[in-house]
Amino acid sequence: MSIFTHLRISPIQLRLWLMTVLFILSGALAATAANGDAIYSNDNRYYTADTYRPKYNFLNILTAEAGIQHPERAADANLTNFATIHNDIEVVSTMKLQLSLNANTAGGQAGDRAGVLVGNFPTDLNLVNLFGVSAITLRTYKAGTLKQTVPVSAAVIRALLLDVDRPTQLEFVAEQAFDRIDIEVSGIAAVSYKLKIYYAYAVPSLVQQPALGLISQFAGQSAADLAPYYGAGTGGVGIVSVCGFNGIEDPEHAVDKDLSNYATFNNLATVSCPSALTVALEGSQPAPAGYYAGFVIGSGSDGLLDASVLSGLRVTTYLNGVKQESQTGIGVLELRLLPDGKTQVSFPSTLAFDEVKIERVGLLTVLDDLEIYYGFGVEPKAFEAETEVLSDFDSDEAEEHATVTQSGGVLGLGVCLGCSVSNPEGAADNDPATNAVINVGVGVANVVELKLDLNADGTNTGEAGNRAGVVLDAGINLLDLSVLERITITTYSGNQVLESASGSSLLSVTLLPDGRQELSFLTTQDFSAVSITVGGLATVLQNITVAYAFADDRAGGLPMIVGPLPVELTAFTGRWANGGTDLNWATASEKNSSHFVVERSTGRDAAFQAIGQVQSAGNSSRNQTYKLRDTEAGAQGVAMLYYRLRQVDVDGQQAYSPVVSVAMGKLRAAAPQLSVYPNPATDAKAVMVQCTDLPATGGTVQTYSQLGQLVSQQPVTEAAARLALPALAPGLYHVVLLDAAGQRVATQRLVVGAR
Repeated sequence: MSIFTHLRISPIQLRLWLMTVLFILSGALAATAANGDAIYSNDNRYYTADTYRPKYNFLNILTAEAGIQHPERAADANLTNFATIHNDIEVVSTMKLQLSLNANTAGGQAGDRAGVLVGNFPTDLNLVNLFGVSAITLRTYKAGTLKQTVPVSAAVIRALLLDVDRPTQLEFVAEQAFDRIDIEVSGIAAVSYKLKIYYAYAVPSLVQQPALGLISQFAGQSAADLAPYYGAGTGGVGIVSVCGFNGIEDPEHAVDKDLSNYATFNNLATVSCPSALTVALEGSQPAPAGYYAGFVIGSGSDGLLDASVLSGLRVTTYLNGVKQESQTGIGVLELRLLPDGKTQVSFPSTLAFDEVKIERVGLLTVLDDLEIYYGFGVEPKAFEAETEVLSDFDSDEAEEHATVTQSGGVLGLGVCLGCSVSNPEGAADNDPATNAVINVGVGVANVVELKLDLNADGTNTGEAGNRAGVVLDAGINLLDLSVLERITITTYSGNQVLESASGSSLLSVTLLPDGRQELSFLTTQDFSAVSITVGGLATVLQNITVAYAFADDRAGGLPMIVGPLPVELTAFTGRWANGGTDLNWATASEKNSSHFVVERSTGRDAAFQAIGQVQSAGNSSRNQTYKLRDTEAGAQGVAMLYYRLRQVDVDGQQAYSPVVSVAMGKLRAAAPQLSVYPNPATDAKAVMVQCTDLPATGGTVQTYSQLGQLVSQQPVTEAAARLALPALAPGLYHVVLLDAAGQRVATQRLVVGAR
């Protein structure tokens, strides 16, 4: 008896039923995908008037072609296939493809990355493409109305057309909401070109979380009002040295409330009177030891802010007018490009400070118009990622997670002479002392690729919107553009190439304080591996030392700085280790302090009980660290313990720290969850927040705008873990759940639309 007879339905009915189920499932899957952070042109909505027109001769041999071939492939659910824009050598035309974002979403929002993933064709067409494409333009629309037009720069087009045959992003940050992206490609007469169009996308920009810190901003309308907060020349704050204002223009702009204007180094500096500017930091207390000290700077010339700038700059910290420490050059200072085109130069301090000074110690002409926006002292987490995945497998399995590919000779089909990758597993293990080393011999066709899997450790790997990159040890100057153009970073899902970036116009370079360099780009798809590819030219490229690959959500900019600083207690952490809890805390300054009492609670209605006491420093303006081990933690019989500090002054006054929670070994409590609904919302008054698995100590729900501004803050308890958000204006928000210790434990993106 067949299954059809048993079910008493015909094969045709069963087929129709299965098709209906598959249709429903496919719709559910599409909706699920669309509800993620990344949105694609994947629901088959597109339009182009430029139909594909192949031409054949009398022997039925293809001689020319023009138009857009298979436009539907840029709008289907398969993100690996592509449409083709092809301009015939005999045709002078502009071709455009319209790609709508998935209709099951709210579309892209202001502040999102808007773009199209494109690709070049094999190497034999690259040179033709380079001369064939004259312009590429991206446009965003909302409900058919044009919102933004952005021409792609010539440098990006050149990087694309000279790149290997791998998908590359063309994108910008949207100023307004959008639901459609158009790509328009123009060619020049008598030259052909051919490009791949994979899909359009909207990906939320990485949001810089607020951080504690101090910056040089003070109230005042004139230079005289602000004079007490800066010093020009070789003098300190409030002092104009014998050099006067030689080498500095508008120094007051580096300390006023307007963070968009700037002081300027000029060409009047001399060896005896170098350009130097010292600024005070706001607040009644200094920035603690360990905070990054530095400046936000820019360049008004065509010169790049690169390694040569670092060699000519010195950053110095002061406390109460006394010099504390000073750093100069690569290997110490960090140079990081900010999203708005500015740059931050800084170093992690080891002493407290309340002033920072930037000084020109070199005579490079690029420093003649260096723009100094403001100085800062910021906590280290401002430059750290919330989530990070590395290529850090155990040494016995690292080899299988590092893959080397080499090619060379004519058209890349022969042997890559002089090419090698020494110890590739050294970039995939969890030993920071071991690295891989890439060498590429002479030859335009020589290519060496090192692919590194990310160690997911049972969780997600790289997510759409994350940075993907590699960390290289010192020894190669990536800010040498001729070197950077020979390097490509690529993401993979298994063995499937996803997207890549190459050259100075597409890759982001960060010089780390320890001399190493990060090379990365922002992604549009989830990924499980990252590779670095190095191509050869007329010279040998040797000893490129790769430490590891990474995926993270670090925004890369200077965060919104909030204060005042909690200078009495700068850190309080707890960690389960070897059957007990190790508690550590630090203070930046102390006055009339007697001792600390460490208290423990098992949660819910259990009271805090004293478990130990540590004598304090008493009076100190320097960073102090303390520790205590709770050896009885494992005997409490609960999955989670809670700790706090009770600070006692010599006069008997007491103050309590925030509470920290510590999971006991393998008996880990369920992680707190955050739900926001309805989402998207048309009426902000109806938005509710539900918190589940919240610790007994409760937490706080914060709501931030797309620009990182805190718009609401509400306490939430385990007993009443459901609350309503206040009325919000239309826009994109990030709802954050903090635990009692102030640590972020969950976050949710909220879209509020106009009614």
